Amino acid sequence: MENVKTVKYRKGYRYQSVEAYQQDVAIEGIFPVKPGGNEFVHLTLDGELYIAAWYAWNGANKPAINDPTFVIPSMEHDALCQLWNLGIIDDAGRAAADKLLGKRLKQCTLIIAARQKWPLRWALTALAYTRPLWVEGAVSWYSERFAMRGPEPILTAP
Repeated sequence: MENVKTVKYRKGYRYQSVEAYQQDVAIEGIFPVKPGGNEFVHLTLDGELYIAAWYAWNGANKPAINDPTFVIPSMEHDALCQLWNLGIIDDAGRAAADKLLGKRLKQCTLIIAARQKWPLRWALTALAYTRPLWVEGAVSWYSERFAMRGPEPILTAP
């Protein structure tokens, strides 16, 4: 449960941070090919991930369930995927981000489980060890087959 920080957020896009968030991802083996990012996400050469206030992300995609245990893992993962898309991290960094998603999901689920009464505590503790396995596996499978690197085209409306 070490190395997990609290994030304040509000619903908007699906989630939107209210304050900046900073996390060392170097310990997970995530380093930039070059330092950089955009106005909302940035990764330094020493592996410090910065997420700006008002960063919006969509949380878990179906069929996964969005709940409080998924807020921090999905925020970090979405930010790292944006950095991958920008060419800031390489494919190895993207794979490490998928593993970090599973690790962080387990940590956050255990924290929330500890706040519950029995038997919900027991059920969430069991879920903390099983859910990250299929989430990480599904995300890795998807990213290997369907994730595309590069910016999305600019569209106009109407």
